[in-house]
Amino acid sequence: MESTDTLIQDRIQYLREHTDFISAVFDSLVGYAIIAADFDGNIIAYNQGAHYIYGYAPEEVIGRKNIEIFFPEEFIKEGSLERIISELIGIGRVSYEGEKVRKDGTRFPAHILFTMTKDKNGQIVGFVEIVQDLTEQKQAEEITLQARENAERVERLEKELHSLAALSSLPQTGVTARMYGLVTLIEGFPDTFRNLVDRYEELMDLALEQQTYKVKHDISGRLGAMAETLGFYKAGPRDVVDIHTAALKENTRKAPTIEKKKAYTGEGWLMVLELMGHLASFYRNRALSTGVLPNQKMESIDEDTNTKGVGNG
Repeated sequence: MESTDTLIQDRIQYLREHTDFISAVFDSLVGYAIIAADFDGNIIAYNQGAHYIYGYAPEEVIGRKNIEIFFPEEFIKEGSLERIISELIGIGRVSYEGEKVRKDGTRFPAHILFTMTKDKNGQIVGFVEIVQDLTEQKQAEEITLQARENAERVERLEKELHSLAALSSLPQTGVTARMYGLVTLIEGFPDTFRNLVDRYEELMDLALEQQTYKVKHDISGRLGAMAETLGFYKAGPRDVVDIHTAALKENTRKAPTIEKKKAYTGEGWLMVLELMGHLASFYRNRALSTGVLPNQKMESIDEDTNTKGVGNG
């Protein structure tokens, strides 16, 4: 009785002799993974594009592997590949977007097209799978989406910044030198200033890590906490800029490459706007909760005292 391997090799030989796989197309479309298989999933043909995309050499898979190795395990267990093959037999062509698996086990997004294959007598003998690796396309789409979100974020934060500037420019509100103090934060509270710079440096590192590795850090929440500290010390826009400048100078000094220096600058620009926005919100919320803006109540008390003093005199 012939072994299974012998039967497979015989089938491969038969299909190669009687099936037109259009070798010129196989050889030229290196940007696509093209694999021909019979309906048992045995790989009959495998182009250079497949070698490049999946990582397997042709001799590793032709007649040796099943096409299932290129699909996620759960995709096979759920019977999704079987359903696709059944649909393919019914209509002759199936396409969809999904995940494929490389030799090293990593997954990648792909556009997958299945078409039927016939031998020279017109008999259906298997199918061809054509795969386009969408990794770069998806990354480009993500970058575009991120840029759009950043633009919206900047616009929103700039509005907050204008609000803070408006608050600080109205003398009748009390958000004046009395609110911000007669000296800057670095002059009046150097230890606090240094602590805030250290926290801001750490947040810049976390922002880069979040951008690079797609991990989640609560950057906004931590900036909000910094704004509360700044509000407690009656800090103003100049103090925020001083903190940002000191932290950016230190981080860019330690950055090993020009690219990382640029990354710090870009993320820092977004962070300083967001911190300004949080500080504006802090003062606005404080004003709404008290009915007056910070220190306006104290100024009113001072004015009442002075008036009473004049009247008593």
